[in-house]
Amino acid sequence: MNWQDDPEVIAQNMRHHARFRLRRSAIIWTPLFIVALGALVFFTFDTAFNDGDRGGTWFLVVVLTIFTILFGFQSIQALLDLMGEPKTMTGRVVRRWSRTDSLVVRSHYIRMDTKQIFQVDRTLHGDVAEGDILELEYYPHSAVLIALEKLPPPPKPKDAATASDEF
Repeated sequence: MNWQDDPEVIAQNMRHHARFRLRRSAIIWTPLFIVALGALVFFTFDTAFNDGDRGGTWFLVVVLTIFTILFGFQSIQALLDLMGEPKTMTGRVVRRWSRTDSLVVRSHYIRMDTKQIFQVDRTLHGDVAEGDILELEYYPHSAVLIALEKLPPPPKPKDAATASDEF
């Protein structure tokens, strides 16, 4: 057996990879959010108080507002998860799917019976089937899954008709 096949090593790698993805999101989206927010403030004041002397128009303000919200949403989610602790939950998988989010990146998702949708690593996604009961460790704001463990299905209750036949 190879040391890389050890479950503890795999779990540590998954943790590291999930944390890396959060850091990467924060590094990409936070500067864009700050620049868009600064431009939004500048052009809002320019348009409102200086009649657009520096090139500000209300159309530009609306576009910058949209970009600031989009960039801020991604940035704040990643930063909150980096500062916070992961959570755990137990639930049943209702649906699993993959899709191409951009031209080259394929993302994998699962939806739990609690209506939460989690982004799953490719290696974990292959082990999960609809109807499985899982214990999940995840980051709550960005819904990035850190680790999952399959739990055995609960014992099926005996029917009243089956129970009466036993006597």
